[in-house]
Amino acid sequence: MPLGKYRSKRSADRTPEPFGGAVSAHSSQTRGIFVVQKHAARRLHYDFRLEMEGVLRSWAVPKGPSLNPADKHLAVAVEDHPLEYGDFEGVIPEGNYGAGAVIVWDRGEWSAQDFHGNAADAIRAGKLDIVLRGFKLNGAYTLVRTGARRADPEHEKNWLLIKKRDEFARADDVFEAHPRSVLSGLTIEELRDAPAAGRKAAAYLARQHLGEFSRPLRRADFPLMLAKLGDKPFDSDKWLYELKYDGVRVLAIRDAGAIQLFARSGTDITNRYPEVVLALKAHPFDRFAIDGEVVAVNDHGRPDFQLLQTRMHVNDKRRIARLSYAVPVRYFVFDILAFDRYDARTLPLEKRKQLLSELIMGDGPVRYCDHVVARGTDFYHAVAEHQLEGMIAKLRSSPYRGARSGDWLKIKCPLIRNFVIGGYTDPGGTRTHFGALLLGQYEQDGALRFTDKAGTGFNRDLLRKLHAMLLERAQSNSPFRKAQFNEPSPAKDAHFVRPELVGKIKFSEWTDHGGVRQPSFLELAENADPRQCLYEGPNGLSNRATEPIVSIEELDTSGRNGKIEKPVASVTHPEKVFWPEQGYTKGDLVAYYRLIAKWMLPYLADRPVMLTRFPDGIEGKMFYQKDAPAFVPSWIRTAKIYAEDSQREIAYFILDNEEAIAYVANLAAITIHIWSSRVTSLEHPDWLLFDIDPKGSTTRAAFRVAQEVARVLREVGLEPCLKTSGQMGLHVVVGLAPKYTYEQAKMFSELVAQTVVNRIPKIATINRNPGSRQGRVYIDYLQLGHGKTIAAPFSVRPVPGAAVSAPMRWTELHSTLDPSSYNIKNMAARMNRLKRDPFVDVLTKKAILEEPTHRLEPMLAHPGRRNRS
Repeated sequence: MPLGKYRSKRSADRTPEPFGGAVSAHSSQTRGIFVVQKHAARRLHYDFRLEMEGVLRSWAVPKGPSLNPADKHLAVAVEDHPLEYGDFEGVIPEGNYGAGAVIVWDRGEWSAQDFHGNAADAIRAGKLDIVLRGFKLNGAYTLVRTGARRADPEHEKNWLLIKKRDEFARADDVFEAHPRSVLSGLTIEELRDAPAAGRKAAAYLARQHLGEFSRPLRRADFPLMLAKLGDKPFDSDKWLYELKYDGVRVLAIRDAGAIQLFARSGTDITNRYPEVVLALKAHPFDRFAIDGEVVAVNDHGRPDFQLLQTRMHVNDKRRIARLSYAVPVRYFVFDILAFDRYDARTLPLEKRKQLLSELIMGDGPVRYCDHVVARGTDFYHAVAEHQLEGMIAKLRSSPYRGARSGDWLKIKCPLIRNFVIGGYTDPGGTRTHFGALLLGQYEQDGALRFTDKAGTGFNRDLLRKLHAMLLERAQSNSPFRKAQFNEPSPAKDAHFVRPELVGKIKFSEWTDHGGVRQPSFLELAENADPRQCLYEGPNGLSNRATEPIVSIEELDTSGRNGKIEKPVASVTHPEKVFWPEQGYTKGDLVAYYRLIAKWMLPYLADRPVMLTRFPDGIEGKMFYQKDAPAFVPSWIRTAKIYAEDSQREIAYFILDNEEAIAYVANLAAITIHIWSSRVTSLEHPDWLLFDIDPKGSTTRAAFRVAQEVARVLREVGLEPCLKTSGQMGLHVVVGLAPKYTYEQAKMFSELVAQTVVNRIPKIATINRNPGSRQGRVYIDYLQLGHGKTIAAPFSVRPVPGAAVSAPMRWTELHSTLDPSSYNIKNMAARMNRLKRDPFVDVLTKKAILEEPTHRLEPMLAHPGRRNRS
């Protein structure tokens, strides 16, 4: 009996675990579903399960699967589980076998690697190589039984689960970075303790005097809100901006335990997306109506409408079930219409999204759709750069109107594709050489399909150059296949050429008949293979750029496993030791930057950075790098800034997502230095900086000086923040409205520094000459300026112990503090414990200097006087 051992350990009337039905016989199997469940039993562990021979073959993995090939994690074989167990989340009551909370930490599809027999036979033989495609785990793994095979069944329980080296291998701790269930979005602690988010949401809505639903929620209750077409991107702090996904609109309703999914037309499509239904059922909320878009993601981590079409019209239940793993979809939720008994549609959009962000969490099939505020133009350009469909601008104060409204604007990006040039037309009017280029793309059968002609985008020199190239390739026969009904076709007076040239063409959209609207020639794609210009048509994505798109959302991996927006930075030589005294490696550095990224990114956003690189660790050679090399991936953002000293433009890195930080860390960039201004206002800093340098003095004296700087700032009405430099110094920083020049900010900072020196002249100085400081602490206010940088908050420093530049609370500045005590091994845990960044006011509170300057003047004239106003 395949599940006899499983059932003998459990009682159906005492545990919520599934018992499964009859196990059907399976033929040779080389693929199936996989599940990783986090299980807080007597000892926390992870259960790794593979669908095989009608059951889930299972191993208990105390440390969980790793992304690091250097880890060889013990996996203890346990009894087979029913297939239904792969969907199980819940709390097994005390007194039962395995009592404790269980969440589905990851799930997806496995396939055998380089093996064509029955995978179950490979397991019996003691080794199986597999490839996982999940939400969090991806790539190649090996399951191998330890030692020689023996007759002792207990010995055969011990296996090793090992990650192979591939593009998905990393050194970071995936469990700490992504602790939530891929179904419910809950952590195991939230599941165990009963999540409070639903209760808080209902209590909030109860205070808003909203309408209520006294009967079951129905599709007819919720006409969808639709966007009007916008003509161009814009910036406004009254608007927020979301990514326009290339998917299908779906309204999801849960009531009385039942989930229903509806297409925009009102058609019930619940059965088509079982993975979405399963995840929504696992969410611990009884009643809601939410609006979003279902998206399929291809192997490059991009939305793929053609891939989604393989799911959209399938009705066979068995095929749907298999496709839910082979072609999984994501449901990106951007609005909430009802929750509990309350109608949320009259709330401002920003309030609805805040509510939604607290209810929809995690990395599974159901995702919260994030947004940016105010910076619509920058967001649009980022979307366009990655050749995505566009963005949706939404008025932050708008209700959900249930109709087409100008409160939502759909702003499309132009499309850019490669097309084969198959001919040209005669010029007209004053045009010389030729009129338009005839364009096409190859279909799957190898035929060249005519798509349209492009007659704009040329200057006189380009017309002459292209015409000469066309004449060299002239031929009498058309290279295009015969047009079918309603398809565009070449003009009768066309001249044909051998299909050897490829043009990069910008256009607004595909037509229903396979043509393109408003095509314009950009340039010759000289290195492109014409045969790789594959026909895309109005719904395809075959010719889009293959880099994953960059997003505003937190993301983890690329491909179908993760959020569609996230590129992936690989780690080379993670075992290389960078801190010999502690044994910390390059892999440790990258892992730290991944863990701290969510805290660090707000300070990096839109700021040019300078890197301090140590290819052989802190005891090796060091060099600074400002200019991003030409080989960086296209998803790494750069900004060109003219440098007076070198009389050229420098392409500075802009690190605006986790993968970008990980990428430069993999370049051995230990310290990340940032400007005090952003690329949108380069000559206007957005903070004041006082670098407290104790060199030649004492740490205790530095603390005293920092406290006096803070006291002066508070006396003039400003609120300073504090961080360590990562070595022995301190940084006192005040958020500043980006309306002042560097010189103006520096002049004010000098007044503050001079006031401090006047008050405590025996321990503070602003003398730049180290030889003249006479044991006093130097207040450096001169680090503000075009191109001048400081170590970013949370940045690692190239010192023994791997100290970091740590945000501090002022109450922590006491005699026992060691500024270098925070390092790559404890900083992330510290921030998770604090829950709030003590330095964040630098970003949120922006000072105006006129009144503080007025208050400083009498303090300078009378050093002993303190401003009491």
